[in-house]
Amino acid sequence: MFKWLHRRKPADPLVESDAQALIERFGKGAHLEAHIRQREAKHAIGGNRPPGHWERVKAAIQTLQNGR
Repeated sequence: MFKWLHRRKPADPLVESDAQALIERFGKGAHLEAHIRQREAKHAIGGNRPPGHWERVKAAIQTLQNGR
C-alpha cells in the first residue's frame, strides 16, 4: 500500500544547505541567484555540483520562503 514511500528520495543535504545559504545571503533574491547559478552551471565544464542541483535548490528555496 505504501510502496511509493520507499521510492521517495531522502532530502539532499547539499541542496538544503545551498538553499539556506542563498536565503541567508540574498534574502528574497535567493531564487534569482539560484537561477543565475543554474544558467552558469550549464556552461561550466566539470562543475562542483551534480546535474540538476540548482533546479532542486530553486525548488527548495521556493518551499522555504513560501512555508510549504
